[in-house]
Amino acid sequence: MDANTIKEQLQLINSQSEKKHITILGAGIAGLVAAYELERLGHTVEILEGSPRIGGRVWTHRFGNEPDAPYAELGAMRIPGDHELTLHYVQEMGLSDKLCKFMTVFEESNAKMNIDGKVIRMKDAPRTLQQTEGGLLTDTRYSEQTRNFAAWLKTIINTIAPGNLRSDFERDLQSHLMDELERLDLNPYFSEDGETIDLHSFLTQNKSFRAKCSQGLDIFLGDIMTETSHDLLQLKGGMDQLIQRLATSIKADIKCNAEVVALRVEKDHTQITWKQNGQLHTSNCDYVLCTIPFSILRKMELSGFDEQKLDSIHNTVYCPGTKVAFHTKEAFWQQEGIKGGASFSGEGVRQTYYPSVKFNPERGSVMLASYTIGDDADRMGKMSELERFDYVQNTVSKLHPELNVPGTIVDKASIAWGEYKWSAGGCTIHWDDSESNYLAAQRPQNTLFFAGEHCSRFPAWLQGSIESSLEAVRDIVKHEQVTKSTAVNTISRTNRQLVTV
Repeated sequence: MDANTIKEQLQLINSQSEKKHITILGAGIAGLVAAYELERLGHTVEILEGSPRIGGRVWTHRFGNEPDAPYAELGAMRIPGDHELTLHYVQEMGLSDKLCKFMTVFEESNAKMNIDGKVIRMKDAPRTLQQTEGGLLTDTRYSEQTRNFAAWLKTIINTIAPGNLRSDFERDLQSHLMDELERLDLNPYFSEDGETIDLHSFLTQNKSFRAKCSQGLDIFLGDIMTETSHDLLQLKGGMDQLIQRLATSIKADIKCNAEVVALRVEKDHTQITWKQNGQLHTSNCDYVLCTIPFSILRKMELSGFDEQKLDSIHNTVYCPGTKVAFHTKEAFWQQEGIKGGASFSGEGVRQTYYPSVKFNPERGSVMLASYTIGDDADRMGKMSELERFDYVQNTVSKLHPELNVPGTIVDKASIAWGEYKWSAGGCTIHWDDSESNYLAAQRPQNTLFFAGEHCSRFPAWLQGSIESSLEAVRDIVKHEQVTKSTAVNTISRTNRQLVTV
């Protein structure tokens, strides 16, 4: 359902509902979209954000204060072309002219890979993998086309997937996936020169292949379809532009450094306690929309929640993620014909992305030197920032020795989302029984509602956060207090209770 249809439904529901006061916890994309839409429907909101900044896991780091300073996306960095809700808010915030192509993995054949210490071009990787690994990749019981395709698949999964899923793929390949590939017509999915494959088309048109994968690998391949799509977009100038435009479109003040420490669900209201400037504050709220990640929520004092909801909060799995960015004196990789996309640096560094937008050459450029998820991110997250910088520089310099030349790296930035106080994870992973997971996550508790990527069909994407936010807005607008008279007597909607303890 598109955003305009959803908004029409909200308007219809809203016309039959009384005006409400909603306290929103979290000023990430989910909280800001909810605030924006609730205010447009005539409701009153207040926003509490625990951290010193807004945006949540949208975080554009700028290397300088100049308007044209180069930047790196430490959080969300791309928008799939079919994520209509995200693109709707890009348009509504007047940012459509900033949309441009995001050049992703395997779109730049001149990008590099480090395979067992040997640095090669991406286009040569499958052939090299066959020579170094042998095994099924050189087994003449299978056609050359099957072996080449399997080598490409392994190259892609080795580049993108966390360690446990790389193991799952190897096991599935050994047991039955090679036989499935042999059965399929693979010719349409090779490029004309035979050097690359169209993974997105293959997975879309051959659902039987995914059905024969282990469950976790199957869902991950669904993610790969998005990550390797040729239709990924980005916002030139930084993804945080969407956050800033939303924030300025909201009347309510956003109170940063307001750390929620307790949530108590009562029959006709929700009580929240938060810490700000060294003091604890408690407020009884008519309605609360919580967009705080469950990885943080489960550390709080929670009361009045049913057991099923507590199970969802405590058992939702978060995947760590790390990013390390280098501000470089110049885009030296362009001299090797690399105009964007990503290299595979090997070891624990995983993917190295090059900008596919142009920066002012006088300000230098930026390389996202390392982007990791899963166990690789967990190991890097445990390092100190200085250790992380050194480790990434040493690893990526095997692809790009220029990084070791004094003066090449001007500045550095990194984030370990698994260790970040306000998220304790990069994103949720729904790699088993996903529908029941997200439905349980979004289920309200009386007047306490929930939104965020962890409450959606699209974990890890802005689309998921926005979709769940709009669903929560609908549920809040149409909700009627069970004991309205008691609620009004207990909490005046014009004089809200605020106790400082």
